[in-house]
Amino acid sequence: MELKRDLLKIEKKSIFRIILGLLFIVISIIWIADKGINKQAIRPFDWAFFGVFLLNGIVHSIEGFGFSFARLFGRAFIKIDQEKIVIKTGIFAKEQSVAWQDIKSISNKPVRFQITRNDGTLLTLNLSRLDYLLLKEIKSTIENIANQNGIDHS
Repeated sequence: MELKRDLLKIEKKSIFRIILGLLFIVISIIWIADKGINKQAIRPFDWAFFGVFLLNGIVHSIEGFGFSFARLFGRAFIKIDQEKIVIKTGIFAKEQSVAWQDIKSISNKPVRFQITRNDGTLLTLNLSRLDYLLLKEIKSTIENIANQNGIDHS
């Protein structure tokens, strides 16, 4: 049994978000263009307004097409296979990894796993940022592989 999940995956396109993003971009351009056409001074507030609306429009457009904007900054994933458990719950979260051969026992808590390694050290896999169905799937996968490898789990 194996579990692989990309936590940053956006599956479907959203026409509403694409239109909203384009609307933000158009508003930002019109804001600066209007100041230039009317020969008004473009103040720092105008540039800040332009930047915020432009960036907001770009983010909405990218995600509207089905791509994750957060993926530009990092990855978030879960990979549990016969060799090891690797979990990274957010783009800025630290990757947690442990090989099955190094595990002595696994204790299941409501939103985390407490893993005791063969050398006696503890590793806590914190899964509080994940939804309930994914937690159940992770628990099931870990229990199945632990049974196959003869590892104590509770």
